[in-house]
Amino acid sequence: MLLRVRNLRVDFQTGRGRSTTAVRNLGFDLPERTTLALVGESGSGKSVTALSLMGLLPQGLAQLGGESEIVWQGHNLLQGGEERWQALRGREMAMIFQEPMTSLNPVFPVGAQLMEGLRLHMGLSRQAARDRAAELLELVGIPEPRRRLDAYPHELSGGQQQRVMIAMAISTHPRLLIADEPTTALDVTIQRQIMELLMKLQQDMGMSMLFITHDLALVSELATQVVVMRHGELREAGSLRQVFDAPADPYTQALLACRPRMGERPRRLPVIEDFMRGATRAASPPPQRSPVSPGGEVLLTARGLCKHYVIREGLWKQRVFSAVRDVSLEVGQGRTLGVVGESGSGKTTLGLMLAGILRPDQGSVEVGTGPHGVQIVFQNPYASLNPRFTVAHILMEPLLLHGVGTTRLEREERARELLDQVGLPRNAMGRYPHEFSGGQRQRIAIARCLALRPEVLVCDESVSALDVSVQAQVLNLLRDLQDEYHMSYVFISHDLAVVHHMADDILVMQQGRVVEAGPADRLFADPQHPYTRRLLEAVPGRR
Repeated sequence: MLLRVRNLRVDFQTGRGRSTTAVRNLGFDLPERTTLALVGESGSGKSVTALSLMGLLPQGLAQLGGESEIVWQGHNLLQGGEERWQALRGREMAMIFQEPMTSLNPVFPVGAQLMEGLRLHMGLSRQAARDRAAELLELVGIPEPRRRLDAYPHELSGGQQQRVMIAMAISTHPRLLIADEPTTALDVTIQRQIMELLMKLQQDMGMSMLFITHDLALVSELATQVVVMRHGELREAGSLRQVFDAPADPYTQALLACRPRMGERPRRLPVIEDFMRGATRAASPPPQRSPVSPGGEVLLTARGLCKHYVIREGLWKQRVFSAVRDVSLEVGQGRTLGVVGESGSGKTTLGLMLAGILRPDQGSVEVGTGPHGVQIVFQNPYASLNPRFTVAHILMEPLLLHGVGTTRLEREERARELLDQVGLPRNAMGRYPHEFSGGQRQRIAIARCLALRPEVLVCDESVSALDVSVQAQVLNLLRDLQDEYHMSYVFISHDLAVVHHMADDILVMQQGRVVEAGPADRLFADPQHPYTRRLLEAVPGRR
């Protein structure tokens, strides 16, 4: 047995002599050459568990319980002191963190960062370390590896940054590789590449892997063993087939059911609370959504949209980059247009032009009636809400700026109505964004968009940063709002399962152009363009 964890308990000091328990009584085994998936939502204790295994918990803030055991090849690491951890970290245990841009040092070339570990753990000379670093970049599929050694992190794409992190982790041939949400922010095609790379490296190098994720579709393709966590506790553990085919715990059942699935378009998605309360409707398949009539008034029309940027290359040279090229579209009342494509395909630029935030260089956008026809919900609710404003201020500011309501009392009542519409309590008015969860913050962002009663809502990756259960809640909310107010949506996402669940029509973009468009069911069932087929083939769990 490579790794055995028993009675793991981690407490964090919160000040004034108080503490909170992040992990309690956790135990599992990880054999040699095995992939174990640690599954759960944010706050379940997955990353804290990984940091515990690596001996990287913050000193003075975190404390391991007295009966905790982390047994590495028969030796309890908690009895070996910091020297034992230092001997293992980077050499026998390695970790890939979730966000490569915060893990890679922005002021050093990636080659220098790769060489540091090689020289420290392998004792290589500078030239030998550089040669080995180039070999590692080639191994993880980065083109022109020797030239890329001198590139800085910001000069690489997100997928390439993650490949550099993988190269650093495997550079010393570790026996255990811990991957903490390594594909969360990546496009479906890049995600597929990273998954296949990890599986190949694990097989070729004979490593064990601890894969941390909240995406069960990924687990179905990677893991042989599964451990499900919630609120720091183990809820279920077993083989992949056992957990997926016959989940015993309601929480596991909920995680499996909340995720939108390709080919299925339920009217509503189940949520965690349905299962934890034992709701009967969660036990039966949800009713399928009725198709939306293609008729009705066209609320949003775009014709020949183009957006170009001038990029300087050196002191005298410059080139023109076309982010969006000759895109036309229509969105009817009560319908949802899904926009899909990889990063750099022009999706967000298109959304910003539709919302009036960016001015197109060519083409035009026409929206229904009134000056507030289009609003936009951004991807990150942490960044789109001002942390210094209360919820009342956030919701009342657009009302004040656009002259909605004659008195403060009227605007306050309108703000409370908005909270009702998105399912938040009215006493949230005096609270600040940091006092809410990610899903609640996204509801606040949606409420702000509804303040001016828009006809069209642009959702730019608005659920991609959310856990699967919170994602289901927000998607259900968007569906309810659309039914009640007959709004139209432009739903931008790289998650094709979510797009298929939400959209009536699909626009597929590649390098700024529309390469395929049509009704969602037809396009997903019978894609015509090779790029669309490639996107669909990369969806986890579809094969």
